[in-house]
Amino acid sequence: MTPLEFLKEEFDNVRRALDETLRHDYGPEQSVDYYHECEARLTDIDAEISRIAATDAAKIYTYLSQLSYVATFVSLIERSRLGEFSWPFADELRRIAKTLLAEKDLKGDLLDPIIHVVSEGQGYRIYYEAQVPVASSRRRFLVVAFPRSLKHHVLLHTLFGHEVGHTALFTTIAGGILQGEVLAALVAASPLKDLALMNAWLNSTAAHQDVKNELAAYAAQNGRPFVFTKENRELWLIELICDLFGVLLFGPAFFAAHRAYLQPLHPSPYTIKTAQPTHPPFAIRHKMLVQIMRVTGWDVPITSAADGAFHIAETEMLRFLLDDTYDQWSRFFDDADLRRAVAGVQKIFAPHGSLGYAPINPAGLVKLIERLTRGLPPILADIDQDGTPQLTDVRISQTLYAGWVYWIGRQHLAGAVTLDFLTTNRLCDHALLQQRAINYTLIAGVT
Repeated sequence: MTPLEFLKEEFDNVRRALDETLRHDYGPEQSVDYYHECEARLTDIDAEISRIAATDAAKIYTYLSQLSYVATFVSLIERSRLGEFSWPFADELRRIAKTLLAEKDLKGDLLDPIIHVVSEGQGYRIYYEAQVPVASSRRRFLVVAFPRSLKHHVLLHTLFGHEVGHTALFTTIAGGILQGEVLAALVAASPLKDLALMNAWLNSTAAHQDVKNELAAYAAQNGRPFVFTKENRELWLIELICDLFGVLLFGPAFFAAHRAYLQPLHPSPYTIKTAQPTHPPFAIRHKMLVQIMRVTGWDVPITSAADGAFHIAETEMLRFLLDDTYDQWSRFFDDADLRRAVAGVQKIFAPHGSLGYAPINPAGLVKLIERLTRGLPPILADIDQDGTPQLTDVRISQTLYAGWVYWIGRQHLAGAVTLDFLTTNRLCDHALLQQRAINYTLIAGVT
């Protein structure tokens, strides 16, 4: 078999694999665009193969690589069966991604990314094509990967807000603001202003003892002191921008998930992991999120003392989030600079109405929590005396805020049914699904 014959054989294999994906059910209206994009890319490759000379090794290699790339995306379809992740949350991520990550071609036509959702064994991830291959259509693939073990845990799924931030950095409009206004605010007066300041901060006498021990161990092992590089600084800034993006997208529910999920992974919240310092220490990230809660006013309960146990439960949840005993050495930003960074991200959300987080009204929050205390999905849906449904649009971030208030403050809710964390999550997941039906009804004007 010649190299060109092998290329043709591999093309047929990938085409066959794509056709076989049509036998499965991957959710309503979710796989059509994805399938057609893969098909279009294969059609482009097929046209090129017909023009390749049998002796052109370089081109054969190029298109084998292109086929491998398409085959990877085809294989992801098989990991997206319904039931392996939260469908309503995945659908919300699609809405957010299409709103924030759509771009225009040279003609000015809007190009939506093609969003695909999979279930895998690793953590929360979004894979975004930074560059579309040469032999392809123009739309980019965006693959959302839910951790299989946490498929029902929607209270943790707000961590995708951070991942959406990573993908937004690649776009023209949102990326321009994030890498311009937001970045400028975060480096204005922080240790991340330049490498010299960053390394001076690291070696400060105020550094936590865990860090001093870490640096001493590095120097003893390598015969030289550890120093940050330009790449380290850039990666830290990206991670902090994405945390900021996530909390402004999903609100305090993101912060609650951030602390619950990440804190156990950092037995020392200060260490920088000199072997691979790609992320800021947890203490720095936590302090920034606490500051953001304060500068946005989200540190103040939505409920009031008149709401009794519901207010006490919400106060308990906020106390959990705002608990910050970490050293001042971990505080990077002035409040004024953070306000400018917040304003930058909100500038991205502003043209899209209800995209960013906004607190629900007090009565609505009390009702959502009260339903959880009775083991019911937290939605706002009643029937008046005339038998007319009274339906309310509740955002995902608001539903999950209520879920976290219930979970963290449940000991204050006398008479509440006993729910474990999984059941609390599943009720919130059911609420997201029911809310989709409510929203469709509201949009249609049916009552």
